[in-house]
Amino acid sequence: MIKIEYRQTGPYMDQGRENREGVDLAGVSRADLRWYYFLSDLTFTIGEAELTPPWSWTPVFDFLWSMKGALEHLERGERTTIGFTENAELINFVPEGEKVRVSCTYATAAAVCERVDLTNAWLVLREAVLAQLSGEYPRLAANPVLAELRL
Repeated sequence: MIKIEYRQTGPYMDQGRENREGVDLAGVSRADLRWYYFLSDLTFTIGEAELTPPWSWTPVFDFLWSMKGALEHLERGERTTIGFTENAELINFVPEGEKVRVSCTYATAAAVCERVDLTNAWLVLREAVLAQLSGEYPRLAANPVLAELRL
């Protein structure tokens, strides 16, 4: 079983951007949305393997876009990694046929899972994030860059 979840932890006021007061989230750029808004604590487990980052304030949209890209590489049978905006840590993905070996630089845990199960876990996270945040911030739902996550 793969579990990828998030919990909002912000606001972290670095550079004043996480403060959403008065910001029209329908017009926030992809880069700003990806790196400066909706900071979160992530949970990432595959079976018994704990791959959860041990820090807070991970931008949830950056993680979503990064996972989307990683899944595209895996679909083509390519190794790939996900980096984090706030440090130099990585999640490594190595395709093994229809399976994927997942490890990270910040923990000793590693796991092997079905690629389709990893994709499904990402889809569940994506829908949970978009539903919750669009409900809390209706103008965010109107932001055209979010359509890129659904392609």
